[in-house]
Amino acid sequence: MSTITMLALLLAGCGDKDGGDDTGLTGDGGTGDGGTGDGGTGGPSIEDFINVTDPYAGDIDSCCDLVGAESDCWNGANWISHTPDPNLQVASALNGDILDFETGDPVADATLDLWFENDPTVGAPDYSVVGDGDGYVTSTFYTCKPVAYKVSTDPALDATVDTYELNQIEPYTDGTIVTEFNSVSSTTYAIIPSLLGVSPDGDKGTIAGTAYDCGGQPIEGAQIVVKDAETGAIPESLVVKYFVDEFPNRNQPYTSADGLWVAINVPEGNWVVELYVADPAGGHTLIGKSPAYIFPESILISNIYTGFEDGKRYPDICLL
Repeated sequence: MSTITMLALLLAGCGDKDGGDDTGLTGDGGTGDGGTGDGGTGGPSIEDFINVTDPYAGDIDSCCDLVGAESDCWNGANWISHTPDPNLQVASALNGDILDFETGDPVADATLDLWFENDPTVGAPDYSVVGDGDGYVTSTFYTCKPVAYKVSTDPALDATVDTYELNQIEPYTDGTIVTEFNSVSSTTYAIIPSLLGVSPDGDKGTIAGTAYDCGGQPIEGAQIVVKDAETGAIPESLVVKYFVDEFPNRNQPYTSADGLWVAINVPEGNWVVELYVADPAGGHTLIGKSPAYIFPESILISNIYTGFEDGKRYPDICLL
């Protein structure tokens, strides 16, 4: 299921995430390494979000296959680092479509900003182009290289909110890159918090994505937490939701077979999304990370892959 469809289903909405027990943590997260919250003390601890006791369902043992050598295999303590072939990281012509994530309809006259260093915080984009009335854009893009993008429309029209995605990696081609970019309408964005029973914070944003196992399939039984990239603090405002059969469910405490998750009311700033599963010792093990930078009133798509701490899982054709 695409992230576009996942976000659309979010509009069906449901209540807040239930609290959990105080299960201790093992692995990279340590025991009780909760933050101090967003601007205060005594904020949420990691146990408020990472408390699953059911065993996971998915492949977290065959990450060796991703690097092609057992000696380089991720083992729960080390992370996979893909090495793309620099000869395949080439600028190519792009034919893209900017689509509304809920309806799939073209978004007219939208601006597509591209950061070829995969960082939308560095200032002006490397490339910016305005699509036509059918949401069609032509520009320059890179193969086998992580690219960040932002889709926006004229603020005076209040038609959409800024929609970001990190780690957009297109496979190598000696022709034109053909792909799609997501856009979220202002109406949809305003409805999301109320349908989920969450008080909307206008100065915060949303992160959404899918949790994947070593085989690139959604992983079941995993939980998400968002931490400050520098301090490890968890924002007090954070609300995390999961899905069942690709449908949001207020009582679902961890990823179901669809692997879908959403983190709401994340303050502006530089964050890390962490993915955990229960381990046989009764604790929890950190199995994946993904970076996330949030701007106010925006949505960021940031998927997580088991074994990776940077979210950069390249297509096989891109690797050395």
